[in-house]
Amino acid sequence: MELQHGNDGGNPLVRFDRIERRLYQENIAEKAQLRNTLVVLPTALGKTVITALVAAHLLYNYKEGRVLMMAPTRPLVLQHRESFLEILKIPEDEAIVLTGKTPNKHREAVWKGKGRLIFATPQVVKNDLMRNYVDMREFSLLVFDECHRARRDYAYTYVAKKYMERSPWPIILGTTASPGADRERVEEVCRALFIEQIEYRSEEDVDVIPYINPVQVEWRYVDLPQEYRRLIRKLRELLDERLSWLRRMGYLQKSIDYTTRRDLLEIGESLRSRVQLSSDSQKGPLYSAIVTQSAALTLFHALELLETQGVYTLTSFLEKLESTENTKRSYRTIVNSPQYLEFRKMFDDLRDLPHPKTRLLAEEIEEQLRRNPDSKVIVFTQYRDTATNLVEQLRSQLKAGVERFVGQATKNGDAGLTQDEQSVILKDLESGETKVLVATCIAEEGLDIPSVDLVVFYEPVPSEIRHIQRRGRTGRRAAGRAVILAAKDTFDIAYLYASKKRVEKMRRITRTLNQHLKPIIRLGPKPESLPLTPEELKELEKRSQLSSGETARAPERDEGRKFLAEVERASRRLLAEVIKSGAKGTPIEVLVKELSQEGVSPNAASAAVAKLEESGQVMRVGWDRVVSITAASRLEEPKGGGSKDLFKIVVEKVYPGRVVAWINDRWRARILPEDFEGPHNLLKKDSRFTARGSLYRQDGVLCFRVTEVIESTPD
Repeated sequence: MELQHGNDGGNPLVRFDRIERRLYQENIAEKAQLRNTLVVLPTALGKTVITALVAAHLLYNYKEGRVLMMAPTRPLVLQHRESFLEILKIPEDEAIVLTGKTPNKHREAVWKGKGRLIFATPQVVKNDLMRNYVDMREFSLLVFDECHRARRDYAYTYVAKKYMERSPWPIILGTTASPGADRERVEEVCRALFIEQIEYRSEEDVDVIPYINPVQVEWRYVDLPQEYRRLIRKLRELLDERLSWLRRMGYLQKSIDYTTRRDLLEIGESLRSRVQLSSDSQKGPLYSAIVTQSAALTLFHALELLETQGVYTLTSFLEKLESTENTKRSYRTIVNSPQYLEFRKMFDDLRDLPHPKTRLLAEEIEEQLRRNPDSKVIVFTQYRDTATNLVEQLRSQLKAGVERFVGQATKNGDAGLTQDEQSVILKDLESGETKVLVATCIAEEGLDIPSVDLVVFYEPVPSEIRHIQRRGRTGRRAAGRAVILAAKDTFDIAYLYASKKRVEKMRRITRTLNQHLKPIIRLGPKPESLPLTPEELKELEKRSQLSSGETARAPERDEGRKFLAEVERASRRLLAEVIKSGAKGTPIEVLVKELSQEGVSPNAASAAVAKLEESGQVMRVGWDRVVSITAASRLEEPKGGGSKDLFKIVVEKVYPGRVVAWINDRWRARILPEDFEGPHNLLKKDSRFTARGSLYRQDGVLCFRVTEVIESTPD
């Protein structure tokens, strides 16, 4: 069926003078009008615009239908309504907000009324579905923002299920910056939302590059002082005592030096399952093991706080352990031990010693403000106590306004910020009265925070979702920087490595999952188009107090096509250079520089590399070099001994009868059971170890033979 458009070639409900027309957004929106779609776009690439375009299509072409837009929090719901009113010619009285603050009777009236565009939190929708307020047959589109939450018992899953059961022709649109880096998790989201297709874009895709500003990601490392190292050793002694007990009793199967938090969590799950299946006489030893396992987890957390946050944040945690109100048995076994008392005495002597990342953070911000006094900066940290401490430190060192930005909930006596207080802080940041925002995760997701010039991660985060969302706070209107601070030989380094790997893994998963998704069988036929009449459009425009005659920005569409043609030419030139270089490959930086000297824009050169890699004509060796597939296929087993045959192994996935792993971050290879000489507990997802071995090919597939495991690395 032909789509109905206005005279300018766009939907007459869209105010095209208020948005930048981007070809990739329009292409995604056109596909999302037809099938249940998961849209995966990094922050700042315009998920809201795509959502508004899809809603506009359905509101215009099916004038009897309604659209429901959901978001996890009330501030996000209000923000989406403002964005839609900015983009679409919809009267304010037809764009209605429903949250937990809306009285039940009023919500019932709205659901049974004629408002065509409803913005709501998912829990409200679920509750009102259960009260039979909502007739899902009336809705031609349901939008699930931050849809990576659609798992298990989250309200999104219930709402989507009821929509699919009751609507004859449902259309679902889920949007997120990242659905996750685990295939099972992404599949769970797709199942929960009945997804039929995934539309994924990153900053590296050729149709996106013309519209983005580059974000330079930099890493800054610090060495912990000897005083910190002594405290770490004392904490480690407390931890090792409990790990050794678990190992002696047979609950822990690996060396205590390589035991991870994940191992302890798995032990805890196993112990709790065994308690449920055991008789009363057998439960005593299991309860003792659970207490020891829980104490070990607590000490892991204390160790992480000391290494990554510093003594200020650890102090609050220790006070929680020592509180007389806390009756948790695992806490008491820690604080009553002689080793803990020794640690506490040493710790109290060093309570005023700041973490070295604090000084480095101040230097980074000072340098940014020196280069551009009008700069705005966001510092992200995981912990409120750290945020409080950093604000105090930065206010004493910087000649600039510094504010703390946290959520509304009260945590450990910290009352948080009200929504009005949050709004005032964000307005001060936008106006420039505040230069530096020290924020927890509340600033990562969704909120309309002004674009900033510098984002600083006070600590790396292992979550790919949070990594992408943090980084996306810069580079919105101009080139930006993201700086990640990390303490050497600590949890920081493990998390830094994990986040980089998971971002790449998430990209691979979302790009390949499409082929496994199947169309949904709907309850009825596709409805006939019933568009708004010219008179109805005129009335809408009058009621929304908009001027007529918006003009589309066709030249930008032409620029997008010109860019794609430039990429096509550059990729042919680039492939010739890579083939010429043979098996040694060519540094990507050199290729981009050579193409730039020939008049190719840097963005087009980078896009050409990505295009060839995506099409399978070249492959990366390491992070900075590419070779042609023909040259890569001639890889031979490395020769020589000594350190040359040492390899770093990262297990990506475990399949029946084989493991897929990355070798030296360069080669993706199979490890077969007969080729592995080492502890088999290393052959699990995300496991990392160093080994002697060799690469070889079998039936054209790259394989790796492990002859000796040298050491394993904590997850």
